[in-house]
Amino acid sequence: MTASAPPAAILSAYQGAKPPAPDWFRDALARAPERHSIESGGSTIEYFTWGAPGKPGLFLLHGGGAHALWWAHIAPFFADEYRVAAMSMAGMGGSDWRDEYAIAQHAADMRAVADAAGLMAQGKPVVAGHSFGGAPTATAASDPNAWVGRAIIIDSSLQMRHSPGDAERPQRERRFFGSVAEGLGRFRFLPAQSCDNHYIADMIARDAIVEVESGRFSWRHDPNGFTNTKRLDSAKRARSANCPMAMIYGDRSAIMDDEALAHLEKTMPAGTPFVAIPDSGHHVMVDQPLALVAAMRALLAG
Repeated sequence: MTASAPPAAILSAYQGAKPPAPDWFRDALARAPERHSIESGGSTIEYFTWGAPGKPGLFLLHGGGAHALWWAHIAPFFADEYRVAAMSMAGMGGSDWRDEYAIAQHAADMRAVADAAGLMAQGKPVVAGHSFGGAPTATAASDPNAWVGRAIIIDSSLQMRHSPGDAERPQRERRFFGSVAEGLGRFRFLPAQSCDNHYIADMIARDAIVEVESGRFSWRHDPNGFTNTKRLDSAKRARSANCPMAMIYGDRSAIMDDEALAHLEKTMPAGTPFVAIPDSGHHVMVDQPLALVAAMRALLAG
């Protein structure tokens, strides 16, 4: 990748229009998912499904501040062989906001969605979680009920722990803007990175915007979702997993430096494969989506 401008500047240049996209991307989005919702932990949780019921299950979990449709161009590649479900965590996407969040509750919501989506029809499903979603994925993998058949952690350092100082952080105000085009112009990745695939950035940004009231738009996610989340030792959960684990990461990810990788090599169960995606930053499904599909297919086949 050679682009150096942040995605916010890239999308702003389109002034609300959709960037041109390759055929494979348009074909993937043409396989539109079904949207569902369930009640879990006192909240309405949205999820999307691809593929026919009765097939082996594949569960996809997004990262922090994101939503289920970050997987909209990835999931269709697995829909012929799997019943695929992607969930929006509470406080993100179309799922309810909560006064307080917890990694353990996100993992419980995952189990509820897996049951509702029919992912257990042929045994235990595969669960894949990106970034912040790696902690609930590791937690689900260590569930004493052992409902996960295999877990794939995608560019997550699993070093997120609860700190007593978290409760002292000031609450953030929700931001508003006057149009979808303005929101697209404000969109940016965290951690900051360049992006060549403008059409993917545009897709996930559009799905992150909601019209709160006529002419007043905002981001769907709770701006205090991370601050108000009760975290846990996700590395400990990974060590106690009841299923095989795998790690996929971007070889130029801002969070997967040598220290993080060394920590993970000590953390993950013995024999865990580590797969580096060439020329990818943290947001692997944005930077190198087809390479991510290939890596996941290889792990699933193995």
